[in-house]
Amino acid sequence: METTDIIKVHPSLPEQAADEIVDYIIKIVQFSNLPDNWDSEGAKAVPPEVCEKTAKYLYAAHRELAAEFKSAAANFRESYYERHKPFIAPGGDGSIVIEWESDQVELIVVFRPRSHRVDVEYLTVEKKHGKEFEKEGMLNSAAAFVQAVKWASMLQA
Repeated sequence: METTDIIKVHPSLPEQAADEIVDYIIKIVQFSNLPDNWDSEGAKAVPPEVCEKTAKYLYAAHRELAAEFKSAAANFRESYYERHKPFIAPGGDGSIVIEWESDQVELIVVFRPRSHRVDVEYLTVEKKHGKEFEKEGMLNSAAAFVQAVKWASMLQA
């Protein structure tokens, strides 16, 4: 699987956003090269369709956020991208996990392989007044994923 098989970076993305999303997509594509037992503890290989869906959803969110901040001052954009870098890792069940975390909010999204489909599950944790409020569910479209990422980004700003 090649990065160019998954996305074509849109020319309207600011240069820093384009560079950053390409790095994330390359990382995700590399997960498809992991064999079974890649962690020496029985982890399953990450199927290409999980990598593809993860990359497409992440690109959609990144593109949307980059467009919103395109007119922002350059120093704000740079600090925004620095603060909102997701943690991305393969899961032992063949899934890919993306996590954004701050003092105020946490968003965890899991792209989980199922027979003949990829489920996208989420967990949000909003932290306020010394308490944590959790919500979990399914994201049934790229648009829903984008909204979840925007929600987390707004609370992190």
